[in-house]
Amino acid sequence: MGQYGPRRRSIEYKLAMRTVIEDEAVSNVIDREQALYPRLTEAFDALKWWLSHNPESGELLDDLNWIYKQKGDRNQTVPALVVIYTFDARYVTLKYVLVRIPSIG
Repeated sequence: MGQYGPRRRSIEYKLAMRTVIEDEAVSNVIDREQALYPRLTEAFDALKWWLSHNPESGELLDDLNWIYKQKGDRNQTVPALVVIYTFDARYVTLKYVLVRIPSIG
């Protein structure tokens, strides 16, 4: 097939950005932890951007749920984040988030 055949469509599908939806519990954790981690918003925005473009980069936990661990930077006061989520062709749904002080070393 030519350049607009099935191969091209599969590449475009992989490059598609998904909409990120936060469960209320996720929003509550981010709001609550913001006072402890001033750079949390930056870290969380980066996590959402990454997962909207690369949701398959996490690890599959079961038939539906995925886990993604984003490293933080203790020296730059950026917290580490762990998120459990689901995704389909259009959406990434964040179901749970854990905000942690990055490990040393």
